[in-house]
Formats: sequence, C-alpha cells, structure tokens
Amino acid sequence: MSTPYSPKQFFRKISNAFLIKYFEHKNIEFGIDLHAVDENDVNTIFKYFLELSDDVRDNVVADFYSINSLASEGGIIALIDEAKEYGNIEFVEVITDVLGLHNKSMWAFLNNPEYWQGASLYFQADNITPTAWRKIKNLPKAKLALIKLDIDLLSKAISDHFHFEEGRGRHCKIENYKRGDLEYFCAFPEDFAKSTVEWVEHKLIDLPHTMAFEIIMVYCEKNGTLDIHAKNNTKSIPVLQKLFAEYILKAPLPEHGLVEKQVYNLDVLTEQDFEFKIPKEGGIYSVALIEARSSHKAIPSSYITIGECTTRNKNAIHEQLHQLNLILVDRFISQVTLKVSFYPTMSKKTRNKLIKITHPDKCRLGYCGDDLVIRKMLIASDIEPHVIDEEQLEFKCM
Repeated sequence: MSTPYSPKQFFRKISNAFLIKYFEHKNIEFGIDLHAVDENDVNTIFKYFLELSDDVRDNVVADFYSINSLASEGGIIALIDEAKEYGNIEFVEVITDVLGLHNKSMWAFLNNPEYWQGASLYFQADNITPTAWRKIKNLPKAKLALIKLDIDLLSKAISDHFHFEEGRGRHCKIENYKRGDLEYFCAFPEDFAKSTVEWVEHKLIDLPHTMAFEIIMVYCEKNGTLDIHAKNNTKSIPVLQKLFAEYILKAPLPEHGLVEKQVYNLDVLTEQDFEFKIPKEGGIYSVALIEARSSHKAIPSSYITIGECTTRNKNAIHEQLHQLNLILVDRFISQVTLKVSFYPTMSKKTRNKLIKITHPDKCRLGYCGDDLVIRKMLIASDIEPHVIDEEQLEFKCM
C-alpha cells in the first residue's frame, strides 16, 4: 500500500530531477533553481512550495496526492499491467529502469496520464479485503461483445434502482476496463448532497456538494464468476447481480449455487512435520507458525491458544497441536498467526510480516506486491481458500 500523503514526505522520496520535470511540464515558476538545491533538501523545497499562489499550490497538491497514491510496488504493477493492455512495451522497459517508487509514479503521471484511471481502479480493487467481495458463480462463460449502449443501459438501471429505492442515484456513470481475463465495471451513482466547510479566497464558506459512491463489478469469463464490492450497500448486491446479468450477460442468473464462501484450510497445520511450500521467486526465505487457536465446535467462544518461540524449533507449535489432538471431533483450528520473512533489499534491511488468518475466511491479504507472494505461498501449501457452497459451512460460519 502507498503511504499517507504529506508534502515533506513526498519531497523526501522523490528526486529533484523529477520535481524539475514536473514544474517544467506544468509551466510553473517554482521560485528557486532546483538544480542548485541539494538532493531531497526537504526544508528548502517545502519553503518555496509554500510560497506558490494558493490556486497553483492547490493544483500541485492534487497532482502530488495522486502520484503518491500509486507510489508503491502494487501501484507500479497496476500501471505496468495497464500499459500492457495498451501494448506499450516501451513503457514497461522505461519505468523498470527508473529508480524509486515515487520517481516511477511521477514518470508515468507525466508521460502516460491516460493509464492513470484504469491503474488506480486495479490498485484499489486489488487492495480490497477478500471478505468485502460478494461472488456468484455458474454464470454463462460467454465472451463479452460490449457496446456503449449495454453499459449505458446498465448505468440507467443502477441509477433507477437507487433513485426509486433510496432517493439518490439520479445519475450514474460506469467506467469499463479489461485486465487479462477480468472485465472491470466501476459504477459511480450520484450520492446524497452534503454540505462541507471550505476555505475560499481566505473565507470559510459552507458549500454543498453532490458526491458519488462507488460500486466495483468484476466479471471473469474463464471461470463464469462475478465479484461485486459495494461498500455500505451490500443489501443492493442481489439487485446489482440481476442487472449485470440482464444488461451485460443478456442471460438470467442461475437458480442454484449463486453464493460462494471461501474457507482457509488451517487443520493441515496440525501435522507435526508440516512444511510451508515457498515459491522460488518472490523473496520469501522463511515462514513460521508462531501462534494457533483451537476452538470448540459447539461453543466457538471456548478456545485454547498455543504460542511459542520458534527460533530453535520452527515446528514447535505444529508438534504441540499434533500431540494435543486439537482437531478431534469436537474441535477445529480457528485462528493462526504466521511470520513471513523476506530477504533484505537495498531499501529494506528487515522485512518481516505477521499474517493472521481467522476461520473461515478472514485474512487481510491483497493481490499485489508482498501480499501476492504470500498468497501464492498459501496456495502452494494447501492453506489458501478453496471454494465450497454456502450451506456446507455449518457451524464454522456461525
């Protein structure tokens, strides 16, 4: 994930050379020759930054905030993936040679701003926790032959739903992007008008705003699935599923097996000689189980927690779980904490990450950067969620 934006942190992480390119590109007189300023002299750069006129500085801050939002490993990957969709191999080659995540992001912002919106959507979607999505399966595996009218009709249908049901959503716009096997539809229905206090020309004014809320729909033709993320609007997801099927797939939803749940297979960790399968690429050099919790099936709030230093014996907790038989008929492993260690790099000497997985499907892992590498390790180790039907969860989802 990208770090929160602040001007001084931004100036500390971006090179003077790219700041010069930015101000030249925007035709902004900065007030000092940045060639003569020591590299990353934050205080000097910040001093002259504050001397920009209010309207110019506001525009610069908006740009820098956007650049900072994709200045991470996952953000750069999203930009590269978007460039590949355009067939721009030169972009991939050049951005790979640029040193520093903020410099890479600035270079892309100045040279290929047309990639920004799509890459931002991919990056945002990749960092939404898996449990925040609702998935349906068994959809027609038909290659989409989208035309503008299809998307306009879906926009109108979503607008009508929220307008007549909740009094908002009078307008709606959908942005459509393709990424590999996935087709992204990002809908922006009009939200309720809100009033905010803002500074305008040295005066504090109460201004009304009509914002948009966001709904992300991701269709996979290969798997015949549709994932929907609708923060604070989960009750509308069944309607959104039907509308998507009607206007985009042009087919009815299947009658059975619509909802998938994902369940982490934590019981395999009770094997006393368990070995995590670490991918050759990605930089992980060790994974250790440092804590495990065993819960009673009938009373999940009744549990036993085992924790031990694994420095001398990396399988210490696996062995204890095996000896105590904590997956008898009346018990199951309800939570584990893993310590994943990465090889050091030039920018990071120590790279350890603690991963907490809670049964059945809670795990704060994204789909980019180190998180993606960890996810691949969990898949290879037979821990990553496998798909089962909702009715099979029984007590485990209670």
